[in-house]
Amino acid sequence: ITNDRVSSASLPSREKSLVIALAMGERKLPGILAAANRRLINGLITDERTAAALLANI
Repeated sequence: ITNDRVSSASLPSREKSLVIALAMGERKLPGILAAANRRLINGLITDERTAAALLANI
């Protein structure tokens, strides 16, 4: 099923490209962790507090 009103770029192959997420804040922790665990991203730009919270969760 397709929808002619929806358009999006195709996702690049993660093995061949760099996929960087930009996220910060406690609200974003579940999403950042999920993306990292599913290997949807291979880079992250965040602030120091969010990075410390991420490290505390692994």
